[in-house]
Amino acid sequence: MASKYGPMLRWWLFFTLISLGLFVLVVSGALHKINAVDVTKISFLILAVFIIFTVRTGKNTYRLCKAQDDGTALDRYDGDDELGWFVSDMLLTMGMIGTVIGFIYMLGTSFQEFDPSNTGSLKLVMSKMSTGMSTALYTTAAGLICSLLLKLQLFNFSHRLASLTAGQASSKV
Repeated sequence: MASKYGPMLRWWLFFTLISLGLFVLVVSGALHKINAVDVTKISFLILAVFIIFTVRTGKNTYRLCKAQDDGTALDRYDGDDELGWFVSDMLLTMGMIGTVIGFIYMLGTSFQEFDPSNTGSLKLVMSKMSTGMSTALYTTAAGLICSLLLKLQLFNFSHRLASLTAGQASSKV
């Protein structure tokens, strides 16, 4: 019984650790800081997509663990992991898009009002540059971390699907 629901228990442990990590981000104020400096808010879009697909992967893992070794139950899960793998790559791409936008923001807005004779304008330039750089780095980190965490969950799901499919193929022989 434990091995049948082993993938679901691994997903649940993973989900619990992710929830704990999000709780720490909220309590420590890191999420508020990211909100303040990420002008694109792509980091939050990445996080929202990640949460949706984490729950979806958990639901599919649970259903797959309940599935019997007959072909009708397994056929419906055949493409479920493909969409998840696509989304995990999309999260990484969204992080890179945020990086490019952050650098464009940094370089495009920083030097518009720069007056070399005024030291106050240098402070403004540095402030705008740091905002753009923060946007670039936070979106990159969000994309990398969320993509990696989703891929780990999908590996768990795909491994269970492959073992059931292999068991189905060997029983037909």
